[in-house]
Amino acid sequence: MERRLTTIVAADLVGYSRLMSDDEEGTLNRFKSARAAIIEPELKLAGARLIKTMGDGLLVEFSSPVAAVRTSLAIQNAMITREADAPEAQKLKFRIGINLGDVVIDGDDILGDGVNIAARLESLAPPGGICISRAVHDQLRGKIPQPMTAIGLQSVKNIPDPVDVWRVEVEGVLAVDAPASQATERPSIAVLPFENMSSDAEQEYLADGIVEDVIMELARFRSIFVIARNSTFSYKGTHKDVREIAAELGVRYVVEGSVRRAGDRLRVSAQLIEGTTGNHLWAERWDRTMADLFDVQDELTRAIIDGIEPELGAHERATARRKPTESLTAWELYQRAYSEYVSDDEMQSYENCFDYLTAAIKADPDFALPHALLARWYFYHIVSGLTKGDRDAFVQAGLFHADASVHLDKRLPLAFAGQGLMLMVSGRMREAGEALDKAETLSQNEPVLYFARGVWHQFQSDPDAWEKACLMGLKLSPKDPLQWVHYWNLGHARYVRHFDLTDPSVREAYETAASFHNADYHCQMFAALAALAQGDLADARHYVAKALKRYPEITLKNWISYDTPHMDRFLRETTAEQESLIALGLPRG
Repeated sequence: MERRLTTIVAADLVGYSRLMSDDEEGTLNRFKSARAAIIEPELKLAGARLIKTMGDGLLVEFSSPVAAVRTSLAIQNAMITREADAPEAQKLKFRIGINLGDVVIDGDDILGDGVNIAARLESLAPPGGICISRAVHDQLRGKIPQPMTAIGLQSVKNIPDPVDVWRVEVEGVLAVDAPASQATERPSIAVLPFENMSSDAEQEYLADGIVEDVIMELARFRSIFVIARNSTFSYKGTHKDVREIAAELGVRYVVEGSVRRAGDRLRVSAQLIEGTTGNHLWAERWDRTMADLFDVQDELTRAIIDGIEPELGAHERATARRKPTESLTAWELYQRAYSEYVSDDEMQSYENCFDYLTAAIKADPDFALPHALLARWYFYHIVSGLTKGDRDAFVQAGLFHADASVHLDKRLPLAFAGQGLMLMVSGRMREAGEALDKAETLSQNEPVLYFARGVWHQFQSDPDAWEKACLMGLKLSPKDPLQWVHYWNLGHARYVRHFDLTDPSVREAYETAASFHNADYHCQMFAALAALAQGDLADARHYVAKALKRYPEITLKNWISYDTPHMDRFLRETTAEQESLIALGLPRG
């Protein structure tokens, strides 16, 4: 079986069936004429090979991604000129998709995923427009003058992994994104061009680059709808009120900012604004040197994302909590559930969380996020020993919701993170690692992913990698209401390295976790053990009392049913401390 790497172009005539129904002979003649006058000469000029025609479509092979895009642009521009005088409803317009991929040679035909992806990219293109894969995009830098807009990872039919898609902007082709408020009840956001405050006009490129990166990174969060670059950049230099822009784009939130360079110093400011009121929800400023421009740009992009995403989530949850329960939508039910999940009223909040998630799924059976959070809900109950003897039933229920979330949205990193956690507690470690790998390809901005990755390293008995994952989770989640989870796991990672509770860094991590008002009672118990190991009875008694206040049903017996790796050795190593906990007021059970 012969294979080769090649560039595939798939083109399709928009509205072919409607055009044929209105005027069959006229449409066929115009299509043949366009092929003879424009398409075939351009393909011949580029040395391309026409593989086959499919009624209203074409499949073409090029030796180079650059040649494929240049030729496609020439065809689209020529068609716009040719059809300029035709009535809008009768204009011949092509959608074009371009992919660089591996194909199987079958005589004069080519087959395989490389071809299928090109066809799916064509279906994503606007009428008269062009969509390309990341493999093509990476070959085009500096080789074509047209701007390219990242439209993010897209799940495409019959392709298992999401495809990172870019749109090549064709002059005269407006790819208008549907106002998010009409398409969904979930939050939508527009990132406006940052203002260049420098005296040097060349810094405009730096400002635009930062905004493009922010848009692309925000697009990876599946709970947020992000307006594409070509729509937001149409407001460049207009100085419109952000409330007016939000209304025109149909978004709840707007990000605006500025870039100022003075010599070797760079200052970037950004603000998150509520679209309806114009109120500032969050603002930050960064001062950096220009020692390495691209590293600075990446750092600033990540910093802006780290500020926007958690702030936006917190505002959505607060808004949902203010609404009466009977008027909540599926999205708001999910937000209410997450508020309960991170609440400091542990057991009752978990019950409320379950009820809200169940209601959200009932309200919208195709909504993946409630299933993803339910998978984590079951995971927590399993490892914390709260299953009350029904562990197998909890595992099966958690797997059901994890699989459901992945089935409903294969671009949701939280779905794969939840699936990975549930596969771990069911003993399917290889599959768990694969699920986490998929989550990481979709987003590297999700703190939950690093929690899950840390748990996976725990099962692999790799404390160094576990600690590294915890620290990355902390770096990404400065405002995450579940930040205590990362400190708690950091303490575990440091403890199992030498099984030494007298290590000050172990106690520091446990006590930091226990200091959070919504921290799980396990944090208090491990902080108590660390204090006992260092002879600090007063602190140990304090943490035992806090644990009993958080979960009055706790006993030594049910606490040591904590279901994680290394538990047997932990019990052997801490026999003396366990007895001391009884003396400090913990019921034996």
